[in-house]
Amino acid sequence: MSQELHFVKPAVGPAGKLVLLSMLSIALLVLDSRYAALQQAKAYVATALYPLQWAANQPVEWVRYGTDMLGDKHNLLRENARLRSENIRLSMQLQLQQPAVRELGELKSVHRLQPLLMPNVMVAEIVSKASSAQSGRFLINRGSRDGVRVGDPVSDEHGLLGQITSVQPAAAEVTLISHNQAVIPAMLARSGIRTLVYGRGGGLDLRYFPVSAELAAGDLLVTSGIDSIYPPGIPVAKVTQAERNSGTPYYRAAIEAAAGLHSSRYVLVIPQKTSAEAALPAAPASSPQE
Repeated sequence: MSQELHFVKPAVGPAGKLVLLSMLSIALLVLDSRYAALQQAKAYVATALYPLQWAANQPVEWVRYGTDMLGDKHNLLRENARLRSENIRLSMQLQLQQPAVRELGELKSVHRLQPLLMPNVMVAEIVSKASSAQSGRFLINRGSRDGVRVGDPVSDEHGLLGQITSVQPAAAEVTLISHNQAVIPAMLARSGIRTLVYGRGGGLDLRYFPVSAELAAGDLLVTSGIDSIYPPGIPVAKVTQAERNSGTPYYRAAIEAAAGLHSSRYVLVIPQKTSAEAALPAAPASSPQE
């Protein structure tokens, strides 16, 4: 039986491969550090391989860019939704606070007027208004137990509103100066010319102001005080139009109330002077001592 001889080249083991690669690496490091030509060759190889490196890196960059874009868009949409919700909430909160802020400002203004008029002036709140502006009446939360009397004038921070016409223990009815039976003795603030202001059921009229006196838009009419009901100097109305009416001795004038006839919430009740108080002469001014 014939035998065949097989010559097999012995394989290099793992240890041998490690030694061989290590020696090759050391040789390349030595050549790289000592020979400039190898540096030049390495630069050429790097330049030649750059397009391949760039092309190989693009899918990674695209994935990263797309991920960033999607993440940024999602964050922006979420932030936009949050800001819109916050804006709606703040707008609603502002709208809800406006009446309270307006009432607070009105109340502060009324309280500032209180010591300027007289010490026993009282602040009251309007608790009920008539359904029709022409009726010209409203109810306040002060009554006879607070010292309110029929005939007491009532004003807001801007001017005269009306007077008390009915009193209950804990409430009182106020009839506005715009009531169609109201007549207010007034005078022109800048000249002192006396006149009468009439209510006409929802507004005011200046019917008999003589053309011999000067009257112009913007003039202020105040209470004259001659009726001993309304203290002098309370703003009543502002002139919005004044024209000499041919054929009559009176102006054709338009006026509007100085007070917020249908918008005020807080008012001042001004007690009338008693007959004894009205009869007292004004106290003379004291002269400084020398």
